[in-house]
Amino acid sequence: MSEQILKKIGLNEEESKIYLFLISNPKKTLTDLSKELSINRPKLYKVLPSMQEQWLISKVLIWKRIYFIAENPKIFNTYLDNIKKDFEDYIPVLESQFSNNFSKPIFKHLSWKSWIRNIFLDIWNSLNKWDVFYRYSSRNNVGKTSIDKKEYDKYKKLRDEKKLERMVITNDYLNNLKENKLDKEVVIVPKNFDIFEDNITKIIYANKVAIIDYNSEESFIIESYIFANFEKKLFKLLFNFLKKIK
Repeated sequence: MSEQILKKIGLNEEESKIYLFLISNPKKTLTDLSKELSINRPKLYKVLPSMQEQWLISKVLIWKRIYFIAENPKIFNTYLDNIKKDFEDYIPVLESQFSNNFSKPIFKHLSWKSWIRNIFLDIWNSLNKWDVFYRYSSRNNVGKTSIDKKEYDKYKKLRDEKKLERMVITNDYLNNLKENKLDKEVVIVPKNFDIFEDNITKIIYANKVAIIDYNSEESFIIESYIFANFEKKLFKLLFNFLKKIK
């Protein structure tokens, strides 16, 4: 597990093995490393200097013998910072190359709660800072049919960091459970019109429309600028109507 984590942040297989070994077994010679890790000496002659340049290990001279020791694991904070910066610089390049070559709408069918979580994360990924998304929340139970609280809290944190705004059409039940926020405008479907408690949510964001059925834990995403724009128009029409009769 530890090796896999180190590989994820850029170390290769030999570097991971050597570093983890030296963490628990300080002051080892090149011969020790070769024998105990089954890495041939020519390979070590290449890997060890590279690891020294990266400040992963150091060599010390004791009684005319060279030993290798691991550096403090806090060095990996720098690795993570560099990786984050590289990705922040590279993502715009990928986005400039990304294009939807489908002339027709893309229809995605998703199953299970894990995919419901992914829809909320997709909202955060698809929108820019200060963007608005539109949500119908026809819920009758936010308990056992909801996604994991930790996952939802993670989404809310990401959403708030981007300062995403939302307009919501919902019912009294759900509105009373949620706190009022400046970045959220809510209108209620009157009970005398209909009981708006189908346990279904529809979210319109960017060029997508997501529909979540909490009853069956099935969900759908339709990716189409025209379709999403059409849904936004209908949402705003109903929202403004309900706002007037509030």
